[in-house]
Amino acid sequence: MSQIISKLTYQVNLPKSLEIEDYYYSPIFSTNNNMFWQLLLQLEDNEDNDSYGLFLQPVAGPDEVTWRERSKLSFKIFIKEIRNNNKTAELYNKSFIVPPDTPIGYDFGYHNVIKKSSLRNGELIIGVIVNNIEYNESDIRKTYYPEPIPKNLIEAWKEQLFDFRSVDVEFDVQGEKFYACSSILSKRSEYFAKILSGHWSESTFLGQNEPSINCDIKFINKSNYPNINLDGKNDDNDDNPICQIKHRIKISEYDPITISAMLEYLYTNQIKWTNKDNDSITTELFRLADQYLLSDLRERAKTRILEELKISNVSKIMFDLVPKYGDLKEPVLNYMAKNFEQVNDSQEFKDILANLVDYPNYNVILSEILTEHFKIQKAYSF
Repeated sequence: MSQIISKLTYQVNLPKSLEIEDYYYSPIFSTNNNMFWQLLLQLEDNEDNDSYGLFLQPVAGPDEVTWRERSKLSFKIFIKEIRNNNKTAELYNKSFIVPPDTPIGYDFGYHNVIKKSSLRNGELIIGVIVNNIEYNESDIRKTYYPEPIPKNLIEAWKEQLFDFRSVDVEFDVQGEKFYACSSILSKRSEYFAKILSGHWSESTFLGQNEPSINCDIKFINKSNYPNINLDGKNDDNDDNPICQIKHRIKISEYDPITISAMLEYLYTNQIKWTNKDNDSITTELFRLADQYLLSDLRERAKTRILEELKISNVSKIMFDLVPKYGDLKEPVLNYMAKNFEQVNDSQEFKDILANLVDYPNYNVILSEILTEHFKIQKAYSF
């Protein structure tokens, strides 16, 4: 599959520049099959009412949350005017790039780019040059490369072919039980490898002389495994399977749905980001992954947190999560600073104000947010 790296120039010609309305939206255009855009020329709401701003707006798809894919492009917006002598005057041009964590509803461009009084009532041209566009020669010839299965997951499942004991770990999560195989957990997580080998003391090991436990398999489908008696022989006529539990791990700080999602990740490399009510559990999975040294899950959860940022949830993340995990600070701080007026009016921010005793770093964090907010306001005022 060959690809062409190219650029696209899109422009709109508007006759009689002095007769343009207070704002003008261009027709929607596309840089490829998945990304659509629109230009906005807007008369600024200031005292002299004499300046225009020019902005590039993403026309978001249903699954887009941030500018992540769009941020791979670079942009230059421009304004020109064809005047009476048929010569083109270049009035403005400026380049910019957009951070990948920027919310998809946030447009980019510049205020006060031209004065209305400087126009000659000629033909106004507004446009954008987009660089680094990838086009595929043919969707028909496109080759699909699936995401590779982690090597430790492959090795763990291979070992199961030769292990009749299968389930030997019991998780007690706030009274709810889950069952898993120590070989899978140990291969996929250094954390579990250590506690299941006895190097750490977070699990209870049951010796050979202790009785096996009748168990209702919740995570592993028990129909896939033969029933095992204490002597190790198969007993397919026994309707109540007996599992040789060697380790019990009790967890109280995470709820069952979060632990279930972690176990599913360890077994399949797939992640469920929401609970049964479709509420996000991303921040809990991030905390859990950090604690249990699951670096891949942590990175994927971090990316998801930034993609899910919105006015209604950023305050809790900023004041509760960011102080403990520094790598979240910059993108979350930037989002909150850019949208501080709306965030300040949100219910979540008001709830934090009502419970400041739970947020000891509130004053320091708020000071940083306001400093960044005023920097952004000052930049847009020019």
